[in-house]
Amino acid sequence: MNGSFRPPFPGTLDVRTFFAGRTRAWGTVIDRRGRLARRFTVDIQGEVDGDRLTLDEHFSFDDGATDRRTWTIACGGGALTGSAGDVVGAARGAIDGAALSWRYDLMLPVGRRRIRVAFDDLMVLADHDTLLSRAVIRKFGLRLAEVVIAFRRTPQARSH
Repeated sequence: MNGSFRPPFPGTLDVRTFFAGRTRAWGTVIDRRGRLARRFTVDIQGEVDGDRLTLDEHFSFDDGATDRRTWTIACGGGALTGSAGDVVGAARGAIDGAALSWRYDLMLPVGRRRIRVAFDDLMVLADHDTLLSRAVIRKFGLRLAEVVIAFRRTPQARSH
């Protein structure tokens, strides 16, 4: 192809609209050698209050483990600032069209310990109901793993 064909694109990402209501996500963790390390699903309930978005995330991993994270995200002017219990400081992001660049440090459970790692996450709207995410996890600047997630809004969320 000569590059002149452009498929229709869903426009600008509005995280408040996308995550309002229920969302389901499926993800994988790929280790630094490129091997599948873990799979998981996430059930998310999103609540919007003006420029504030709260995400209640429930994780279920293929090894039987579970986890929960509650994000509070302030949205305004294409910029995002977020916090969660295991996030160190503030998460910061910026929206550019259909993409969100999102960076934060997280206390990641590894065995019985928690280690501080940096997440560099790129989320892209694939269509009006699907958001794709690729996050690189680093420690001391070294790539530890990559997380790939597909978010899909549930039918109830589409009416918001």
